[in-house]
Amino acid sequence: MFIASYQPADVLMLVGNVAPIALYFLVLGLVNSHSRPYLTTCRSDFVALTTVLVPLLLWPVPALAGTQGWAPLSLAAFAAGLGFWKFLPRASDGFVIYNISEQTGLRLIEQALRAAGLTGEWDGRQWVSDCGRVTLHVRRFALLRNMSIHVEADESVRQSIVARVGPELERRLSLVSQLPSTMGACLVMLGAGLLILPMWMVSRHIHDLVEAVAGLF
Repeated sequence: MFIASYQPADVLMLVGNVAPIALYFLVLGLVNSHSRPYLTTCRSDFVALTTVLVPLLLWPVPALAGTQGWAPLSLAAFAAGLGFWKFLPRASDGFVIYNISEQTGLRLIEQALRAAGLTGEWDGRQWVSDCGRVTLHVRRFALLRNMSIHVEADESVRQSIVARVGPELERRLSLVSQLPSTMGACLVMLGAGLLILPMWMVSRHIHDLVEAVAGLF
């Protein structure tokens, strides 16, 4: 059998890769099943997604470690860390709103901007301030039912805007009441389904895994 040919290390690697993704979809499903939207920063959202995907980069590690390929491992770890640092959003880059429709999200963003004393005009999903110094780019990801808001301005201006708009937006989102979405239920079922495979494989190889872990000590 194909599954039976798996080694304990392969099972552990599969569990370590699939389980975070499954939990990620479960959490997203629960968030999208809630009656209120959820607001987070672009940086926090990026860190959460990176944490889920990082285990996928570890597949070559056992093979390289077995061949004493420490130089390639060190180089790959350095490149991964450098890439993470390069793409990590700044704390003032913007926000991500989960569990919200595009129409409601744009309306609440407009209200939060005005409450923070900012006026401007929309051009599709892009908002430009009257003074021309601030631009907001709104991107919609329908599959995860979220909206990302990226603030483009000078550093000091951007920090001030995020500090003023964030609380206003969070206060308005807390007043939203909506029915659980179908997408939320689908994401919960997807996450639960993804957890079945690693749990089943662990149950089939539990004795081998216990022996492998015991051998480490």
